[in-house]
Amino acid sequence: MSDNDLHIAVIGSGGSAMAAALKSAERGARVTLIERGTLGGTCVNIGCVPSKIMIRAAHVAHLRRTSPFDEGIGAVEPSIDRPRLLSQQQARVDELRLAKYEGILEDNPAITVLQGEARFTDSNTLTVTGADGTESEVCFDKAFIGTGARPAIPPVPGLSDTPYWTSTTALASDTIPDRLTVIGASVVAVELAQAFARLGSEVTILARSRLFSREDPAVGEAIETAFQAEGIKVLNNTQASQISYTNEEFVLATNAGELRADRLLVAVGRTPNTDRLNLEAIGVEAARGAILVDNGMRTRCPTSMLLGTAPTSRSSFLSPLPVAVGQQSI
Repeated sequence: MSDNDLHIAVIGSGGSAMAAALKSAERGARVTLIERGTLGGTCVNIGCVPSKIMIRAAHVAHLRRTSPFDEGIGAVEPSIDRPRLLSQQQARVDELRLAKYEGILEDNPAITVLQGEARFTDSNTLTVTGADGTESEVCFDKAFIGTGARPAIPPVPGLSDTPYWTSTTALASDTIPDRLTVIGASVVAVELAQAFARLGSEVTILARSRLFSREDPAVGEAIETAFQAEGIKVLNNTQASQISYTNEEFVLATNAGELRADRLLVAVGRTPNTDRLNLEAIGVEAARGAILVDNGMRTRCPTSMLLGTAPTSRSSFLSPLPVAVGQQSI
């Protein structure tokens, strides 16, 4: 079958999904791109772009308080208007989404965008459910899964009954809390902890072991030293055993004692958005949501090309399979 004869279904619309859709169309295939939420995926909408804008704003606020030139440039306490910062942040997100995703898709006649949630019926058919509950069927020759990931939520007793933040809701908040507790000790937790601290929050980080526990210990130690200088408290080897929310205050029972905060940010990692795809219908195997592939990044299903933002796990299958798979970090 030549490229010109192929109909490729792309599930998701983030960076890797867009790359797959555009390259497929460029080589002559007909593409149906299916997105259940906002076009553009994690990076432009709720990840890289808004977080780096907020971090940059926080850095500017930090430099106004203290810098190497304080002897000649008087330091001042900045006035933080979070609603206006958020408006500026969202305007840039909207601008980039239009330029990098929406506008490009609108101008490509080979790509049809379908809004809705996709699930596999069989190895050549998807059922797509729209927001209004209506269902449509998409028949394809090859399918590309680029469904990304969402914040993982630990099973801490009481947590689900509280209005905790994830990275998504923290970035969308128009307030800077007086006291912020962060559960997590990797990239997302650390960068947002510092951003909120520099914008005016009193921040405490709960690290199950230490900061950046998967990296060389010197990395976490250096960051912890820098955080101490900025007034950010790091509690190593600390976990919450119970969380409650009363009178607009979070109360955390931990092995380091009771902690109280105005807001709680949970940033312990991400989990793949594969649980509602009905992968069992096409024989694609997954472990804790991560799609299993061989050393050639291929699955067992010959019609599903799983290059995507969904995390993948490598497994030594007995024979090579004719499906390419890629992986992108967020």
